[in-house]
Amino acid sequence: MKKKASPVKAVLLLAAVVAVAGIITFFIDRNTPTKTHMDLSQYYGVSDGDIAVIAGADVSKTFGKNIDGKTFIDYSSVSSYVNPRIFYDASAQLLITTTPTDKITLNLADGSASSDARTVDGTLYISLDFITKYTDMESTAYTDPDRIVIKNDWDYAAADVKEDACIRYKAGIKSPIIEDVTAGQTLRVTDAASDGTASDGKISGWTHVASDSGFVGYIEDKYLGSEYEKKTDHTSPVGAYTHIEKDYKINMAFHQTTSQASNAALDTSLANVTGINTLAPTWFFLDSDDGSLTSLVSSTYVQKAHDKGYEVWAVVNDFDGKVNTNTDTKAALSSEPARVKIIGTVISDVKTAGADGVNVDFENVTEECAPYFLEFIRELSVECRNAGLVLSVDNYVPTYTEYLDRTEQAAVADYVVCMCYDEHTSGSKEAGSVASLPFVKKGIEDTLSEVPAAQTVIAIPFFTRLWTTGSSKTPESKAYGMSEAEAFVTDHNMAKYWDKDTGQNYAELQDSDAYYQIWLEDAESIAEKMKLIKDAGCAGAAEWKMGLETSDIWGVISQYLK
Repeated sequence: MKKKASPVKAVLLLAAVVAVAGIITFFIDRNTPTKTHMDLSQYYGVSDGDIAVIAGADVSKTFGKNIDGKTFIDYSSVSSYVNPRIFYDASAQLLITTTPTDKITLNLADGSASSDARTVDGTLYISLDFITKYTDMESTAYTDPDRIVIKNDWDYAAADVKEDACIRYKAGIKSPIIEDVTAGQTLRVTDAASDGTASDGKISGWTHVASDSGFVGYIEDKYLGSEYEKKTDHTSPVGAYTHIEKDYKINMAFHQTTSQASNAALDTSLANVTGINTLAPTWFFLDSDDGSLTSLVSSTYVQKAHDKGYEVWAVVNDFDGKVNTNTDTKAALSSEPARVKIIGTVISDVKTAGADGVNVDFENVTEECAPYFLEFIRELSVECRNAGLVLSVDNYVPTYTEYLDRTEQAAVADYVVCMCYDEHTSGSKEAGSVASLPFVKKGIEDTLSEVPAAQTVIAIPFFTRLWTTGSSKTPESKAYGMSEAEAFVTDHNMAKYWDKDTGQNYAELQDSDAYYQIWLEDAESIAEKMKLIKDAGCAGAAEWKMGLETSDIWGVISQYLK
């Protein structure tokens, strides 16, 4: 007789089958891409009446509006993603737009520009018509939801879709779909590094992309072909930003002039100077936050320089005049009338004297002042370009002035100068080099991450600091030129040796009163800096300042600028 199957065994077998089926279902579900589409109003964050703004691969968090049947885009989106050269001066209620050769000013205070700009509930909106007229861009309007997709980048990394696929909100097959794409469609690739390799933010198996219809998300790598550089031929409605770039390496000596007597002594100042091709005399000083300047411009000086084969780039600064604070500089640059006054004085005097360019050395620019400084450079660039004058802009190393937009400076000016010194200053709490080799190297590398090498000039120091630490234990310093520094070391029998870490000769002395330290600038240290400049392919070098050097320095600099 057959034994009956145990009820317990049957239940256990059934449970096992159910468990296996559950596991199989779990893994199938886990590895099956979701077909759910994301609510697109939620994706853009728009409500009724909002118009989403997408520029390239950037989706603005603020929105445009339809006003009286016209599309208007909020100023935040315009300045951040579309055209930063459309600048709003809120205190004066002026909308200022700069092109390569023009400055357009709209007064919003009297309502006469309402067809181009409107303020609604405290937010400034600018008409798409006005933006398009003064911006190198194309725009396409879409519905469901309402959005404006702007193309203002004409060269970018791209890849073609190999077969029908989808763009997802996040990297993962369970993330909702934001757009279905078809084979042959071209997508902008946004997580490729500048050299074409994957960026640090690349997610394995997925590529971050943007579509022409304004969706930015992720697509699986398997659906994309090889990346390539997509270039689009077009003509800008505002014209091209041209640059004066010399066909030789710049060798610019800063000449600190504080009076007409300094100008008159030019021949004496140049007695032992060789190899330079540009003089940068400090001729303009900010005297008031209303834009008043002291001007030391001299046509005789220019003629002498030209006779020797030198160009003259007149320096305008904000620290040698009657005012010298961050507050004064911000007050001047944030005022449209003051900017106009500064620019008018500089351009008029430089043209009258027959000088070749303008060098801006504003060192009291804070992060809060930076947008106004950039607008000043834009407005000055218009006048310089129209007058055929070279425009160069001085910046301390990015480590100290990260907030200065060197990319935009390079877009509108001819040269960007990185002042690779003042690593340690009179206010430093510890003794150290004015310009150690690692400090200079980082300054060059950081600047080149924003500025083309062909527009980058590296400024190096002809001075150093003698550090004295006495009973207070707080080091104090005094600036010395090269000859003075070497004389001090010799006169005090200080032990001197090559410090490979700083790329300088270092000397120190302990006597009964104090401890002395000095990192020397000399032919050896300058050679190390010039090697960096040459290897980086920079446009040249500048030196602060003429008169502090030893005569052998010029041959060293020239050797690396051939």
